[in-house]
Amino acid sequence: MKTAEVVIIGGGIVGSSIAYHLTANGCRNVLVIERESAQGKGSTGKSMGGVRAQFSTPVSIQMSLYSIPFYASFEERLGYPCDYRPQGYLFCASTDQQMAYLRTNHIQQVKMGLENVDLLAGDEIRKMFPQLRSDDIIGGSFCSSDGFVDPYSAMNGFMSWAADHGATLWKNTEVTGLTSDAAGITSVETTRGSVTTLKVVNCAGAWAAGVAALAGIEFARRTAATHAGPE
Repeated sequence: MKTAEVVIIGGGIVGSSIAYHLTANGCRNVLVIERESAQGKGSTGKSMGGVRAQFSTPVSIQMSLYSIPFYASFEERLGYPCDYRPQGYLFCASTDQQMAYLRTNHIQQVKMGLENVDLLAGDEIRKMFPQLRSDDIIGGSFCSSDGFVDPYSAMNGFMSWAADHGATLWKNTEVTGLTSDAAGITSVETTRGSVTTLKVVNCAGAWAAGVAALAGIEFARRTAATHAGPE
């Protein structure tokens, strides 16, 4: 029977990133289980790869303040490319309500330590981006380090580094059950056999609710939120 310190269910960019970070922090027995024949066939392979720090909530800003500099030094750190392109993100406001939303976000972003985000007047935006139809733009917010990465390359880089340093990837393997006792998870049942573990990370993306159900956990349904901002 296979034993793992941590089992990660789902080998997309999230699962691969967690495998990297666990391995880099000294966990030498990480198992990633991917049900497809290749990684990245879920949301990772369909993502545009946008990365930005211009969020409204502290936790999202904090994560971006870590992840964007990480992507900027990705190849130096891991020895694999991720194609980070800091082309910048521009959010435009055409109403006072939208501009107030951007100002509120800007205050939070600066408070959290984001240094290169600027509020712009409409004329500044028109000067910077003359190709943009901007007659109704009254202002906006721009961060030069926002941009894009190649999600597939980043995923491969994370997983390759983790595998080089002791992690294991099982492809073509489906999780069929989770067993537990009074203390928690004890094993993961798969089409490749049983894996003894006390820690499971659910990175199954759109299929995460089904994996959670194997542990008797029901995910709450999410409802769309409405707001005045551009996110």
